[in-house]
Amino acid sequence: MPRERRPPGRHDTQRQQFGDELRFWREKRGLSAAELARRIARDRRTVSAAEEGRDIPSELVVLLLEDILDTQGLLIARYESVLMEKRRLRLLRVTTTTTPSPAANALDESIFLEETVADGTLMAPGQRFTKTWTLQNVGSVPWRDRRLTRVGIASGAGLITTPLQVPITDTDPGEEVVIVVPCVAQYVEGASIASFKMTDPAGRLYFPDRYFVGVQAQVVVVRGMSPQEVPADHDRGTHDADAPPRRDNEAFPARKLT
Repeated sequence: MPRERRPPGRHDTQRQQFGDELRFWREKRGLSAAELARRIARDRRTVSAAEEGRDIPSELVVLLLEDILDTQGLLIARYESVLMEKRRLRLLRVTTTTTPSPAANALDESIFLEETVADGTLMAPGQRFTKTWTLQNVGSVPWRDRRLTRVGIASGAGLITTPLQVPITDTDPGEEVVIVVPCVAQYVEGASIASFKMTDPAGRLYFPDRYFVGVQAQVVVVRGMSPQEVPADHDRGTHDADAPPRRDNEAFPARKLT
């Protein structure tokens, strides 16, 4: 006798949002559900059940899916959110701590230059966007083997979804860098803020006593709005040329400018 089929999950549940993310990247990579299942050596029902929000795959399968689909960490962030919702506990993966990094140095310093997707930009529910910040390392300390780490939970119905960590390109003093973080707007109407801080690979802070907030992305979701309705003048925010440089002392470079 065949196993009873569970009804599809609600769109606003963490399981369904994981399924939406999986389906988006599978289609983006041009794969059918059957082809993706073959690549991870699983039955097609494993993929279809996950996309419909009826079941959640194991951590091993999620890592295989991430390796094949290259979602830039977004699928794993969705998976972590499912685990938290299920267990009602904080995430078990690396996140920011109050412990300073052994390599923390008071001579670290940066100047904020500009950003794209200005804070307060209007978004459709679940809209995908890329947040960037341009900064300059004006301190005397080279940035080596650092991470941009999300503060707190990296995914949720009312939260902007981002990777848990973004590797930071090694950056020397005097160089300008651009922070690049793939994001998905929250599904709940209203404002949401995602905060990030510079850490080492273990999540230990480089600036434990300064700038608690770190770098932030903030968007406002409007129910019924389509992605095409995002105003063009919200694409970029720049630093006021007449104002003194903003010294964040907490820069998060993702790649060097050439």
